Amino acid sequence: MPASSRSELIALLAQEKPEELLGTAECDWVDFKSGGFGAPYDLSTPKGKFELSKDVAAFANSGGGLIVCGLTAKQKATELVEVATKLTPFQQSLIKIDQFKTTVDDLVRPLVKVSYHWFAHPDGDDEASGYYFVIDIEGLADADRWALVRKVLNDKDQFTEGWTVPIRHDDRTTTMSADDAYRLMNDGLRSRTAPPWAALAPTTPSDPAQARHDLEAHLGWDGLPVLFWQSALQNAPELVDGLHSQDGIRGALLNQDVLRPHGGFNFSSDYKPPEPYRGGLLLADGRRAVSVGADGTVTAAVVATDEMLGWGMERQFGETGRINVITLSELMLEYFRLVDRKILPAVAGTWQHRIVTGRFAGTPPRTLAPGANPDFPFIGAVHKASADKWNKSWTANGDPEHDAYEGLQRVYALFGLDANQNPYVQGTELSTELLLAALAR
Repeated sequence: MPASSRSELIALLAQEKPEELLGTAECDWVDFKSGGFGAPYDLSTPKGKFELSKDVAAFANSGGGLIVCGLTAKQKATELVEVATKLTPFQQSLIKIDQFKTTVDDLVRPLVKVSYHWFAHPDGDDEASGYYFVIDIEGLADADRWALVRKVLNDKDQFTEGWTVPIRHDDRTTTMSADDAYRLMNDGLRSRTAPPWAALAPTTPSDPAQARHDLEAHLGWDGLPVLFWQSALQNAPELVDGLHSQDGIRGALLNQDVLRPHGGFNFSSDYKPPEPYRGGLLLADGRRAVSVGADGTVTAAVVATDEMLGWGMERQFGETGRINVITLSELMLEYFRLVDRKILPAVAGTWQHRIVTGRFAGTPPRTLAPGANPDFPFIGAVHKASADKWNKSWTANGDPEHDAYEGLQRVYALFGLDANQNPYVQGTELSTELLLAALAR
């Protein structure tokens, strides 16, 4: 049974039951580092010191967490997260705890509370022996955030002047964008010089193109290939009723009914709630996001890289720029399951759905194979994106499977393909049943 909390993970190691950690997914509160033949962080190098400091600061900024050294985690092409797959304990002589303490104290500001623990691997195991090393990071209080690493690496992996603010999002570490850092500093300045009501004025975008631009800038995705979904209401109100209510749209974002609660490709998060964003709401990490504006306009986006839309294609198959058919299909269906079922019924009127791509014809270009064989959707001749930017819309049908098909049709057309070549399309619907059957194989 995989661990479901920090305390449970520590308890399993203390009881010398490390094998029960296999299958545990990396997430907001745990990261696994392989042991084996070398130390998980080489603190004799600037790169090793930076990586340790970055990981510690990221957990401190995200509520705290554990870095567990001595387990190997791997990803699957059909699941979004990496999971612990192998026990790799190592000898205590590889770790000098004083070096870890000195490195973190020197590079992370403000000082964060970190504790270090050894746990023995059970005796009598012919395949593995040694210890597990756990770094336990306490989260910073809101008033003390954000922790930063006060030096960065240059292109030769040497320290240079600069700073970065790492943040843990689900199973990965990202950095705060320059726009966010500027906003936080500016907000702090305004809070000292402006009247208290000044910060309440929303800057909600009403133009879909501006909403995409603002979201991309907020996430720090400038220069990355991105796939957008958008849904906008004709004659939209200035402010949607129930937007920030637990029984309204906020609750819908927080409690999404997803096809695969663990490891699926969707827009939900088990670890963070929607946050206020330009008068509306935003639920995001470093590779996917969904926002709902004050007027109800929905904008969702994912990076079209190996981190999301091309999940596993480069690392497992050597296909740089190739889109994962399963990822694309599941995300398409999940977006419309959320919007058609929860957002559209909350605001009556005529809705327009839209698919937009950006930087798909760059270097390297995004590619897509039709995935015609449901047993082997990753195999097949790839087709290159025929345009860098692509913007196509249709009137919302309100049925998630049909609207998902319409969205898929517009993505496939960019590559000179027809959506009916997708293995999970049935008639004019993207079939939930066919997709789930494929994922269960």
